[in-house]
Amino acid sequence: MPILFLLLLPALEIYLFIKIGAEIGALAVIVWLVGAAFFGVNILRYLGATAMLDAARQMQAGAAPAETLADALVKAIAAVLLIIPGFATDFLAIVLLMPPIRQFLLRRWLRKFALKSSFGATGFGANDQNFGGNVYEHEREVNGESENSKGQKKGHVLEHNVDKNNP
Repeated sequence: MPILFLLLLPALEIYLFIKIGAEIGALAVIVWLVGAAFFGVNILRYLGATAMLDAARQMQAGAAPAETLADALVKAIAAVLLIIPGFATDFLAIVLLMPPIRQFLLRRWLRKFALKSSFGATGFGANDQNFGGNVYEHEREVNGESENSKGQKKGHVLEHNVDKNNP
């Protein structure tokens, strides 16, 4: 489905150029596209510095900067969409820059990401039933002595299979 969207996007953009250009004029379309690209470039420049400063502040405070970095990523995607010439991409960018919509998408994305990557001190978090594996003892000999890769005498190897049918 995403490939079909990417193939149809240029046709949609050309159609919108023709229709909107016929209504408001070619000069207005060109001014819109140049202004949107200028705005997109400035958003990207601003985001580069602010996202890293905010992430550093959160890390110094002892908090994980995942939400801040994800928010900056969504804003960066919106900025790139503004730089790409076209009305449909500009509309998507403006939608992504709206705080309520961005927060909704971020909460949904972070929740989905947290479920897929939940690994805690006791194993694979809430999805333990989906992951099966075996632990084997491991030894190797180096210069006639038995040791593992960390220089210890014994170690463990975790064998893990992921059930691709049950994400």
